[in-house]
Amino acid sequence: MTVCAEPLPDRSLLLRTLVPVVGPLSPDAVVRDLTAAYLWGVDLYPADTRATRVRAHVGLPRGVRTSGVPVIAHRSPVPAADRTVVEGPRLTTPGRTAGRRGRPAPSVFTATARLDAFLSRGLVARADLVRAAHRSPPGRRLRQLRTALRYSCGLSQSPAESWTRVLVLEAFLPPPVAQCPVRTDRGLFHADLGWPDQRVALEYDSLLFHSSPRARARDRDRYAAMRSRGWEVVPVSVYDLQCRPHRVLRRLLDTLLRRGWSCPPERLARIRGRLRSYEKDPPRLLDPGRI
Repeated sequence: MTVCAEPLPDRSLLLRTLVPVVGPLSPDAVVRDLTAAYLWGVDLYPADTRATRVRAHVGLPRGVRTSGVPVIAHRSPVPAADRTVVEGPRLTTPGRTAGRRGRPAPSVFTATARLDAFLSRGLVARADLVRAAHRSPPGRRLRQLRTALRYSCGLSQSPAESWTRVLVLEAFLPPPVAQCPVRTDRGLFHADLGWPDQRVALEYDSLLFHSSPRARARDRDRYAAMRSRGWEVVPVSVYDLQCRPHRVLRRLLDTLLRRGWSCPPERLARIRGRLRSYEKDPPRLLDPGRI
């Protein structure tokens, strides 16, 4: 998944493609789901998929024929309040789009990352997502969506940061501060996740931004500056997330306990039980090519 502050590369081309295709189908046609998300700036397509080379997702009234038209038709109605016009075609609103993409996500990790993507780009407010959740039909997926909404945060800068935060919360560890401010002699840094009372920071080192020699040297200097002010840094890699999250969480738990965090024995037993379950069956965090 990709989230951009600027429009995604194929947005203008996709809009030009959609106008002559969607408009003639029906006055009630509305672009939705993956296609609408892309136009809002959130790329939820599989890695290496170009939005202009796959069929667009379009909501259409029953009875409207799509034979020979390169669209994927959805027949469930979209209320007028959930539609808007953007440079020609009708789109589902950001709140509707985020809620509809969060609900069918294969896990609470993915669902939270999708909601975070819309929140962090400033496309929706939490109230928009709450309204979208209230309008969703009941079922297991709705419970997952509501959990993801509770976990979501507009400060997440990547899907992997979202997944890491969900891992912490699902393990019953204390809630972290996202983009936690850390003052050092070299200036103000922001840790991906932090626990200020214990001066513990968790930093995700992505392949995209942290693999070059210069980036690794910059990280070492940054971590040294944080440690010089009494912070302990727990780094997390792609491999940790994918294959051994229990090790990271166990190290985090030990660090928090050593630095003064405490909880009732029954909660500690619950935390350790969750870590054992992650060791046996690590949660599947999808789309590693985009983290």
